Amino acid sequence: MNFLNKKALLLPTVFLLSACYGKTDQTLSPPENARRVTIAVRVPEGITLLPLQMLYRSERCKTKSYNSSNEAYEIRGYNGFMQAFSPIANSDIRQQRIAIDGGGKCQWQLNSIKVSFKIADNNPLVQGKKGFATNYIFDFDDYGFSDGYGTGRAIMASGNLELKTDFFPMVIINQMFNQTSIEMFGGDTNYDRWSRRYKLQDTQKIVIEPILHSQKEVLLQGDEERGIGMMITYPNGSIEHVRKIKPDYEKLLSMK
Repeated sequence: MNFLNKKALLLPTVFLLSACYGKTDQTLSPPENARRVTIAVRVPEGITLLPLQMLYRSERCKTKSYNSSNEAYEIRGYNGFMQAFSPIANSDIRQQRIAIDGGGKCQWQLNSIKVSFKIADNNPLVQGKKGFATNYIFDFDDYGFSDGYGTGRAIMASGNLELKTDFFPMVIINQMFNQTSIEMFGGDTNYDRWSRRYKLQDTQKIVIEPILHSQKEVLLQGDEERGIGMMITYPNGSIEHVRKIKPDYEKLLSMK
């Protein structure tokens, strides 16, 4: 029984180069005693929760990748799915429970999941701006999804997780491309303390609670006055002229 709806999913380059993907049986059939994980997200007003993305791997069903010399070699098979979260009655929680042991002919095993959300398109904050998603990645096995999602380096964690994060609307004005974008800023993920990627062990439940301080907008734009670096305008009106490209998260927390 295939208990997930399969859709297009952005996966690492090795998956896109796979010569055997179309021939692999991707059906999931978890055994009755399969290990499972529950992912719950508390979705505040003004935020859109995107479908959960899952990546399974198989030792039994191999696929091919190619090195820089275009030489083929075998790797574990890939199997990607997307699944919408289910609402919990009379609450703002959305939840999904998925199998770690995917079963099927290929004995699929959950490698990674990605949870994404963004400021809703109908939120006045987004008007006239390009919105970008905020992501969390949870690895149950070796490296799965790429680093291109802004989550930072994976940190080790065991047991159940409860992740409560303060986010601030971050508006970026790009004069070069005449574009204004907006995203949710929850700390510079280049620092482990604000990383949103986890390598998990013995985890049965993950709870994510984003807190959006919608009235505390921070603005980033090129520093035209100095001709170099960034000018960052904080919610209290204070301005910094800096070389870095991320706001001071602790300063933002002091203004919430």
